[in-house]
Amino acid sequence: MMEKKKSIFQQAGEWGIPFGLYLSCGAVAFIFADWFAPLSMVFFVLMLCTPLVSYYFQRRRFIQDDGFTEYSALWMLGIMLYLLGTLVASLTAYLVLQYVRPGFIYDQAAAAIEVYSKMPQMRDSEMLEVLQMMVDKHRLPTPIEMVFNVYWLVTFVGSVTSALTALLAQRPIPGRHHRQ
Repeated sequence: MMEKKKSIFQQAGEWGIPFGLYLSCGAVAFIFADWFAPLSMVFFVLMLCTPLVSYYFQRRRFIQDDGFTEYSALWMLGIMLYLLGTLVASLTAYLVLQYVRPGFIYDQAAAAIEVYSKMPQMRDSEMLEVLQMMVDKHRLPTPIEMVFNVYWLVTFVGSVTSALTALLAQRPIPGRHHRQ
């Protein structure tokens, strides 16, 4: 009996979890990089490789379909991977920011204030004053606000990236006949 082919949405639902775990590793590396400096390199490498991971899933689907997956379907797969994967990573980041490192956002702002106040060209800047005022009046984003902002940024960038990786994923499969 032939197995029913999964829809793009079903496939994205399955692959969105491992993609989300990958993105979660990047989020956690970013959040703890100030405590353990090598994590900043881990974060950087993971983020640079993210398009390759989405390409991998798009290409996998293209090969599963023997080279007959439409560009729009591959792009939609990428968009859904980013939507679902970023949802998993956002939940992870929120839990870490809310319960493990609740002072992270203020710690980062304090570090920025310290660095900028030592720079002669920044000492009297409006940006430094505004940042200090935001810290003093507790006006920095909450963990959930930060997570939502990053969620929308990553899903937007992922959507654009998926458009490009979908093009690459449609390369001909060596040794197979393709649609003209």
